[in-house]
Amino acid sequence: MKLVGDPEGHAALKELSQHNRDYLKFLIAEAGSNTNHTATFTGPDGTKWDLIARPGSGELEVKRSGS
Repeated sequence: MKLVGDPEGHAALKELSQHNRDYLKFLIAEAGSNTNHTATFTGPDGTKWDLIARPGSGELEVKRSGS
């Protein structure tokens, strides 16, 4: 799986994985199983992010929620 998208979102996911790896696994599974392939999470600074699974390419995209 390749992580693409907003570098600030990558940093938020990295920090999340250091503090709660199980929640990160949940987000990835949630994005993969939702009909729109998206899971929303909140970064440590309160910014909302979308984690989008791209099944065809095997990528995970991170972008600010609502953009």
